[in-house]
Amino acid sequence: METNELVLQAKNDNQIAFTQLCQQYEPLLISMANKYSAMCKDGVFDEFLQESQIALHKAIVSYNFNGTTTFGAYAKRVVNNRLIDLVRRMNSKKRKRMDSKSISDEEIVSNATPQDEVVWRELGEKLMKKVEDLLSPYERNVLSMLISGHKAKEISLLIGKDEKSVNNAVFRIRSKLKGIY
Repeated sequence: METNELVLQAKNDNQIAFTQLCQQYEPLLISMANKYSAMCKDGVFDEFLQESQIALHKAIVSYNFNGTTTFGAYAKRVVNNRLIDLVRRMNSKKRKRMDSKSISDEEIVSNATPQDEVVWRELGEKLMKKVEDLLSPYERNVLSMLISGHKAKEISLLIGKDEKSVNNAVFRIRSKLKGIY
């Protein structure tokens, strides 16, 4: 039976036609579920497959035969949009969980033992040594002023350099410091 006939029958609650459409589009649904479930650490393939099947059903119900789009292209778009939405929802939930679990700086400091403070001081000294080794004196000066809250324009006036030179130094600083962590 032709796809459009199956869609029309499935729209009229013919379960056999719906089942045939699900079987026909199963490779696409599995492929898309695999693709999008891989985008989420918490992504469970079965959940993405189920969402893609729900989206296929919605595509069947809402498909307009008078349009210029084939059912296959329309169904793929509907499933794609639904799975993208699921990825966004899952990632949003994950961010909310991470935010609720985060510990404030005050809690870390107030719960610190004397040994923790020694370790932090040593780590800070090692980090500063790495920064000193990586950056030129000019870049260290610019970084110090950035940390103090100055903007590139202010820094350029304070040290008598062109703002473009300061912005280039900031770019180099960022690039070099990315290698540290």
